[in-house]
Amino acid sequence: MRLCSAALLAAAALTAGVPGVAPSPLRQQVLQAPPMHGVKFNPLEHMSGIAPYHDAPGANISPPKGCRSLAMALLIRHSSIVANDDEWEDYMEPFVQRLDAHRAAGAALPESGRLAFLREWQSPINNDNLEQLTQPGAHDATVQGRRLRKLHPHLFPPMELGRPGGKEALAGKVKTPFKVWTASSERDIETSKAWIRGAFPEWQRGDDGEGDGKFLTLVKVPNKNPDWGASLTPHKVCKGFSKEPGKPEAQQWLETFGPRPLAALRDMAPEFPWELNDVIALAMLCGYESVIKGVGKTEFCSVLQPDDFRDFGYWNDIKYHHFVGYKSPMAPYLGMPWLNTSLHNLEAATTGKHPHLQSGDEPAPIPPNATHTQFLLPYFTHREEPPVVITALGLMNQTAQYDLPLDHNPADRVWKTSHVLPFLGHVGIERLTCDAGSEGSDYIRVVINGAVQHLEHCQSGPGKSCPMEQYKAFVAERMEQYGDIEGACGGIKT
Repeated sequence: MRLCSAALLAAAALTAGVPGVAPSPLRQQVLQAPPMHGVKFNPLEHMSGIAPYHDAPGANISPPKGCRSLAMALLIRHSSIVANDDEWEDYMEPFVQRLDAHRAAGAALPESGRLAFLREWQSPINNDNLEQLTQPGAHDATVQGRRLRKLHPHLFPPMELGRPGGKEALAGKVKTPFKVWTASSERDIETSKAWIRGAFPEWQRGDDGEGDGKFLTLVKVPNKNPDWGASLTPHKVCKGFSKEPGKPEAQQWLETFGPRPLAALRDMAPEFPWELNDVIALAMLCGYESVIKGVGKTEFCSVLQPDDFRDFGYWNDIKYHHFVGYKSPMAPYLGMPWLNTSLHNLEAATTGKHPHLQSGDEPAPIPPNATHTQFLLPYFTHREEPPVVITALGLMNQTAQYDLPLDHNPADRVWKTSHVLPFLGHVGIERLTCDAGSEGSDYIRVVINGAVQHLEHCQSGPGKSCPMEQYKAFVAERMEQYGDIEGACGGIKT
């Protein structure tokens, strides 16, 4: 539909080996931590949507031999925020309120051990700073933009454009500014501005990261604009969309695994009025304090045991599976408009005109890449969008073998939202051009947080990529199956 596209940001958030980029303590510690299958346990790799960015296991964005990146579409979640308002209201705030009341009453708390810090701890989260971008989060977005520029400079406008005293001939060739698109929530806008400050020189990015207007511009797309909604934030304009699916199932899993850590908490602090939901609250505070204060600067990550954090990760998997994953009947419908538009833009990247407009057709209002002058199409959005695109692609799906159980945590599942949804997590669609190929020289591959994904029935290209013509047929087939977003949603909000 309307959007431009999004994709292979891959290891764009990595700072290791980037000249002149000093990683923040937060970023450095996350990236130096062992992978999920390593010896040392890192709870932040089991936080799903509330962890600093980390690559997915097996991350490697090197193109196959004989290939190079020709164009990319990037769907990027916003960077770290102080806290999600629903998670605060449902889990963390009730715990904080009971803790404050407990201390105000002079009731006992441990003087030593893993919970002794609660005697003096003050919440950095409150009702006034919910959803705000954190300082480490802004820094991480800047590093990510800088890293992507260094990895793929040929996809960006030349650095010389607009440089004071630079080449006027180059500047004269600019007919339309390079665009970065963002959803209209403040956390998305601030993330995209920070990303721009890393990806573009100061003479292009403007004073505040919104672009100078000639060479670069930040396009703020209203979350609930129905002309854009199906491809930017489709869940916000879908009448039938609800945040309730997944909550009962996640609660059932909490009632299965939660009594064990709850009993341990009651042993450590027997006078505190613990509740089952506090298991979730403590795990969430591990994640949120890490993105507020920095990794290693919160004691909440030491309160629960490794298996408790793994089970919390599965709690998130269950919730998102029913909410925006394969158990949601709307999820693939919500993901297809972005996927379809991304294909159109990637296909048209070298044509100079949109190949899908027939004679007499009217282009969509404000088409994001009408001039097809960009090879990189970055788009900043919310946590709901990457999973619906993944379901539209048919990736990370084990439901043909078994559905996610609510009585145990299956270690062999492939639906792991901690690999998808950290802050600045991204889904990438990359167009490769290669030296030779039986079905043409261009191919498509999908990358999730740096890890290349293989489409189930389209892997005949270099590095198991998908030949362009086959990928076009795949998307057309999926559009035939899941293209009626308005029907699936029971209408679009206006």
